[in-house]
Amino acid sequence: MITKNMKNYLVACLLCCGGAAVTSCTDYDDYNSVPTDALSAANNTLWENISSDQQLTKFAALAKKCNFSESLNSPRFYTVWAPIDGSISDAEYNRLLASDSATIVKQFMQHHITEYNYPVTAAQDSATIITLNAKHHPFTQASFDGFPYNAINLPSSNGLMHKINGMSEFYYNLYENIDNLEGCDNLKSYIQKYDEYYLDVNASVIGPLVDGKQTYLDSVLKKRNNVIRSIMRVDLEDEDSTFCMLVPNDKAWDDAYAKINPCYNYIPKMDYMDLEKKTTVASSIKATDSKADKAVEVDAAELQDSLTRRNIVRNLVFSKNNEHNLPLLGVGTLTPTDSVFSTSGSYLQNAQTVLEHTVAIDEMSNGMTRTIDSLTFRPWQTYNPTIIVKKPVKMVNGREVLTTLKVTKLTTHNVPFDSLAGRDSLFSKVPRMFRQWLFPSTSRFFSYVAVDSANIDGTTGKPEFCFPLENVRSTTYHIYVVTVPAQVEEPQAILRPYYLRFYLSWTDANNKQQLTVLPEGAKSTSEITTDDGESTATLTYVGDPGRVNVIDLGEFTFPACYYGLDAYPNLMMMHTKTYTSSANRKKYDQQMRVAGVYLVPKEYNDYWAN
Repeated sequence: MITKNMKNYLVACLLCCGGAAVTSCTDYDDYNSVPTDALSAANNTLWENISSDQQLTKFAALAKKCNFSESLNSPRFYTVWAPIDGSISDAEYNRLLASDSATIVKQFMQHHITEYNYPVTAAQDSATIITLNAKHHPFTQASFDGFPYNAINLPSSNGLMHKINGMSEFYYNLYENIDNLEGCDNLKSYIQKYDEYYLDVNASVIGPLVDGKQTYLDSVLKKRNNVIRSIMRVDLEDEDSTFCMLVPNDKAWDDAYAKINPCYNYIPKMDYMDLEKKTTVASSIKATDSKADKAVEVDAAELQDSLTRRNIVRNLVFSKNNEHNLPLLGVGTLTPTDSVFSTSGSYLQNAQTVLEHTVAIDEMSNGMTRTIDSLTFRPWQTYNPTIIVKKPVKMVNGREVLTTLKVTKLTTHNVPFDSLAGRDSLFSKVPRMFRQWLFPSTSRFFSYVAVDSANIDGTTGKPEFCFPLENVRSTTYHIYVVTVPAQVEEPQAILRPYYLRFYLSWTDANNKQQLTVLPEGAKSTSEITTDDGESTATLTYVGDPGRVNVIDLGEFTFPACYYGLDAYPNLMMMHTKTYTSSANRKKYDQQMRVAGVYLVPKEYNDYWAN
């Protein structure tokens, strides 16, 4: 309820207004008498004062059309910023009047009203008002949302009113705007599929308990989309933040779908070599049914379609909080070397092409949209990343399980970058592309795994590494293995070459296990040689002693997708020399040191090659 002192204060401020020329006042004690009409207005409700004001006939008509007049007549305390008739264009007034009640309430009534008391004062600082529809408005001593006052601090028994010379324009937020998209039906239908309604307890009016359950006299339902929050990792309704959202039109969506979809070509059943069990096992596509709380089988085509769409929308939103993203919001420019960061956590280059493919820009209440006719981010930074396997181990119940043969223990070595300074010859055979992985900016160490003869079953045994290649897509990769010489940590160590062979275990489109010698179909070269007297089908790689070697195993196309499955192909790496004689043990490097297996998507490999 409005107090007597508050009423006196509001009336005093009213007397200060002087019509359209606004002068705020702060000390009602200077006034010893109050006009009868002002006191009468203070005793009326907001609705009674609005409906009798000849400057607010349009406001009153809209309030009555959507039944918001009842709220303005209720004991609930509001502050109203009411546009006078002349500030509402006939076209806008007629549009609203022809709209349904929900539209009028959200876009007009709630857009100019907030709860609680917000008087205009002489000492007032600039503030932000959050109106009933959760939109933000600048509120100053001279204006509301940039519109000057016609009158201020008009008191009512259930609130306060300011009349303004302008109608605050309503903007949808990014989530609300999805329902209004045109020419972007693919994106629109995908997001709307996961809309859900929930009871807004804070906005609803609590009723009595019935059979132990809370009831509500006035239930307010709101809409949310938790799937989009989990994919984009953003709240598109957040009015306190500013975002740029890329909106692919149907052409852009269809083009992206055609590129991404082949990477997720699943087969219903997949037999694969389980490196922990050392046997072939079967895998099926399963997902967790939250309602039944159990795993259920998923149709392969449905999963392929779902992951394709998920990858299209995953990198569409960019926050203003990251300064790299400001050019997407119209602040500054982007060059071909600049990067941006999506809310899903992706680091994306080639961002300047987004500006080149923008066909429309629309302002939203919490940012802006860029309608684009092409999704131009590079595939290896979005849906088809490089697969990197640093160790021949598999995670089982949170623990590392060795996937090696004749090896009892692995050791991880972390060599400080500082200790490698000035020893460029060690890495003279490492292509530039691999520097980002071998010398990451997030680390101070060059890392690799190793096994020495003490950890091999029998000092004359030939250790074999098996690398599980998890999350491989149905695409073409260029396969590399990086081997490390003893000289990285022991500069004076004796130079000994590796003699290595590689096999790939994989599943074909007919669910048959295959074993392929890599490089597939390669011929003998100066670096890839054959063992004396053996067939060229069993190729051996001879590493350059004393160097970090990047072994190029050529391209391989996987016909089936493993992403998200228990199944995986695996790369087997083994010595071709026996160590039964001490002469061989002295001549060849028996220890195996590996800095990782790298499956580089063909597009990314070609990008570096060119």
